[in-house]
Amino acid sequence: PKQWYQRRVRAVEKGDSNVYGTMHGGLGASLVDLCSTVAILSKCKRWGVSTDMQISYLKAAPVGKDITIVGQCDRAGKTLAFSSCFIYNENGDLLLKGQHTKFMGTPLVDLELDDELD
Repeated sequence: PKQWYQRRVRAVEKGDSNVYGTMHGGLGASLVDLCSTVAILSKCKRWGVSTDMQISYLKAAPVGKDITIVGQCDRAGKTLAFSSCFIYNENGDLLLKGQHTKFMGTPLVDLELDDELD
């Protein structure tokens, strides 16, 4: 089964915005990186580095509105892990979708992070 990570985020704030008063694309990319990585870590318990990330921005998230981020691990193999991330607005409309590939190497126990994910 797929491993999920979901997090309800505070409202998009002015400091998170671009000149149009909506969530900056860089923040969206960072959220894809973070949430898809946590989903991968929940499944394979190894630390990795990004090899590819693709993001599609479908709809804007205005300042003052809540967003929901959902990350999932699609597949974790011996050396590569593939994940997806989706960001929705308060109405459930898809705002952003991303795909993330990571090279997986060092076991978490070597980095002393294993307890933080349980």
